Amino acid sequence: MPLPPRETRPSAEDLHRWAAHDARPFTESLTLADAGHGVPAWSDKLHEARTTAEFQAVTSAVLGDGHSALGELHLFLEAAADWCERHQEPRIADRYRRHAQELSELGDQLAYVGEDHLAGTYRRTNRPAAVRAASAPAVVPAASASPVRRSSR
Repeated sequence: MPLPPRETRPSAEDLHRWAAHDARPFTESLTLADAGHGVPAWSDKLHEARTTAEFQAVTSAVLGDGHSALGELHLFLEAAADWCERHQEPRIADRYRRHAQELSELGDQLAYVGEDHLAGTYRRTNRPAAVRAASAPAVVPAASASPVRRSSR
């Protein structure tokens, strides 16, 4: 029995190698190797964190709203989708947008994890004094020793 003909599609490795070669004049002016280097520094900061508050400060910087790493990655995916649309590649643009949406949903889920983490920490008995004072019941003034006068009407 003869073998089926070999598929003529190049491998992913070949495609990436060809694209890197073709883009070399453009990429020589970029610092592509540095694109993801910021996140490992934040991972190191997680190892240095001693409290939940410090931990949350780090995770919010990386995963939170605004200019976090996750937010910037979302914007990058949207920019990639825009580029694909401008270059008549709507199916690829749709895929980038779908992944940007999934990343946004992941961000929401990670925010819930952070809130649950904080809630669990601050519900414990060793809460900071400021939180204990803010959550303490209000003091009701003692009743006056003299009787309250009623109007004669």
